[in-house]
Amino acid sequence: FLLAYWFYIDGVDTIIKMAVDYGMSIGFESNDLIVALLIVQFVGFPAALIFGRLGERWGVRSSIFLAIGVYIVVTIWATMMREKYEFYVLAVAIGLVQGGIQALSRSYYSRLIPKNQAAEYYGFFNMLGKFAAIIGPALMGVVGLTMRNMLMPDSPSAEQIKAVGQEASRWSIASIVILFVIGAVLLFYVDDEKGRAEAEYLFKN
Repeated sequence: FLLAYWFYIDGVDTIIKMAVDYGMSIGFESNDLIVALLIVQFVGFPAALIFGRLGERWGVRSSIFLAIGVYIVVTIWATMMREKYEFYVLAVAIGLVQGGIQALSRSYYSRLIPKNQAAEYYGFFNMLGKFAAIIGPALMGVVGLTMRNMLMPDSPSAEQIKAVGQEASRWSIASIVILFVIGAVLLFYVDDEKGRAEAEYLFKN
């Protein structure tokens, strides 16, 4: 589970940290981006509570899959957006799942660890969270530079340089989908029953 968590939470944190840079690279104004960030924060708190209820009703694991799915859709949409209102819609979508995926991941992890060693296990969990947003920015950088070099014509005009830069940025943000897909696949193969059984065994012994 921790490996799955590391991949998809890296994608989550990359989206959070790179959203402003990406928005500016495709031509949005800084004021628009600030408003979008405020929307994420405003929507995030109540949405996290709602997601908690959703986890109780649908199951924590299923709700995490839902959140990952939303992030995949948001990331793909971000590669195609042209209008300001789309950025705001994406901000709302991110706000709806950002707090939820973090809280549900922690809740799911609590089922897989022995209660008498929770502090040690959560220390490792939190450490992975701190090391998130490492693969994502690096992946974006590599993909962005690669696409820029591939798309840039010989002796480009100023307009061509701008257009290629924006297109390369769109490809770079699209690459984050890989992290969500890997995280979802790894999560799919997590054996809940085995994890709970091992946690119970360690707790009793």
